[in-house]
Amino acid sequence: GMPAAHVLDAGAVVADTAHGPELTLTLSWPEALLEEADVQELGRTWLALLTGLAAHTTDPTAGGHTPSDFSLLELDQDEVDDLEAEFADDHL
Repeated sequence: GMPAAHVLDAGAVVADTAHGPELTLTLSWPEALLEEADVQELGRTWLALLTGLAAHTTDPTAGGHTPSDFSLLELDQDEVDDLEAEFADDHL
């Protein structure tokens, strides 16, 4: 009987299993506002996107450093990129 704070509420948990990490997604919503089929489709799409993102991170060429990786230094992203480029050029 209470008003909904949000149209869709999402919770996600990653658990370590014998087959590796497993993501569980829980969605809840007021039935008067959203159709269950629409929410299920959204949930499946979200899980597919997260699966793709996780797969991308296993590629050794993915990503790079950000200023937060160097907390003892005051670097902006351009400086980090320059350092990485210089380091890569020195080790070709």
